Amino acid sequence: MIDTLIIGGGAAGLYASSLLPRSVILERGSCGRKLLLTGGGRCNYTHNGDVTSLLPHYHGSLPFIRKVLYSHTPDDIISRFRKLGIEPEDENGKIFPQRGDAHDILHALTSHNPEIIESKAISIKKEDGSFQIKTDHGETLLAKKVLLAAGGSAYPQTGSDGSGFILASSLCHTVIPARPALAALALSPSLRKAEGITTGITLRKGKKSVSDTAVITARGISGPAAENFSYLLSGQEEITISFCQMDMKEMRASKGAMLLKNALKLPPRLSIAILGDTAEKKVASISAKEEREILGKLSAGRYLASPIAQSAMSTAGGVDTSEINAATMESRLVPGLFFAGDIINVDADCGGYSLTWAFATAYTASLALSAM
Repeated sequence: MIDTLIIGGGAAGLYASSLLPRSVILERGSCGRKLLLTGGGRCNYTHNGDVTSLLPHYHGSLPFIRKVLYSHTPDDIISRFRKLGIEPEDENGKIFPQRGDAHDILHALTSHNPEIIESKAISIKKEDGSFQIKTDHGETLLAKKVLLAAGGSAYPQTGSDGSGFILASSLCHTVIPARPALAALALSPSLRKAEGITTGITLRKGKKSVSDTAVITARGISGPAAENFSYLLSGQEEITISFCQMDMKEMRASKGAMLLKNALKLPPRLSIAILGDTAEKKVASISAKEEREILGKLSAGRYLASPIAQSAMSTAGGVDTSEINAATMESRLVPGLFFAGDIINVDADCGGYSLTWAFATAYTASLALSAM
């Protein structure tokens, strides 16, 4: 009989394990595979600031999120990793390990040599006060308590394949359908002529907007602007993109002899990708009709956008927060069942916010599990 079985050896599962000496991790592959990809391999493991400043970067039930984040703040996370030998490096609020290597974070989280069973949970049920978990190796594990930290469905090659949602559903939990988050966007019409250019943009859908840097790709855009906007899209939807503002009257007066692509405060290739042949015209020769079209495309260009699922670092959706006690992370439906990390219906912007959530939920769950 296992005291606490942690299903999932990602960031949340490892953090909880480091706080629960009698726990066992069930993970079908090597632990922390997705963790090693975060922050471009440097692992932006939290974001500096108080909870109030962090909240706008989370999407889901704000009362639930607020309670969890106050239980284990970024300062607490930094202190915890200091105890594990990790000194922080602050880059505009993003907290990295000093050496800039995600392996340091993984090593810190596994320094207690956790017990790991290398299998995948394929079913779970609760009978006679304990959990029975069947694995893909034909074993049946018995556990007094279970922490479901199996992640969402982003980057399935790292283990986050959505199987945790199936386990939660089998125990009668409501699972909000997952969709890509922190993903690059495919755009139509294409901007591929400007591939590789990095620029500041504002993306809008209805009253929601995100302003940040974007990288133009062959399929659309990537970078913080795309990733922080992607959670708003359910499939392909119309959005507007603002690339720059311009004063055509002033431009005619001072830059009338210049080609438009060279007169704008944009890289010429990007101007061509947005405006087509019009970008090759002299500013003085642009008609009133063309001027209106130019202003529209630059300040509120219309595009069809959709998240590229294969690029998603996270998912929106997951176990309904109304069925989880925010003070303990315990299921309100199944005593002894706990949740942590991406499996919960909360997602966050890039910048260390997702890992902050993983660690905060894991800490909250570990306190409650230790007390049982």
